[in-house]
Amino acid sequence: MKKIISAVTLVIVLVSLLVIGCGEEEPSGMVLEDGTVVSSCEGCHTDKDLLKELAEEPEAEASEETSGEG
Repeated sequence: MKKIISAVTLVIVLVSLLVIGCGEEEPSGMVLEDGTVVSSCEGCHTDKDLLKELAEEPEAEASEETSGEG
């Protein structure tokens, strides 16, 4: 009898975990500011329009050799 109760309890716990885990409606992948979902690295890195939109200009750094006191 104890085995049946333990088995039923285990099944209830496993089904509950499965329902909770599958019940979330979060998209899998990265969500961009405009709501677009990118599901893989390849999707981001091969989209030219997205790359142009997210690109940042590197800041020009002054060389320490040319900026001296003398």
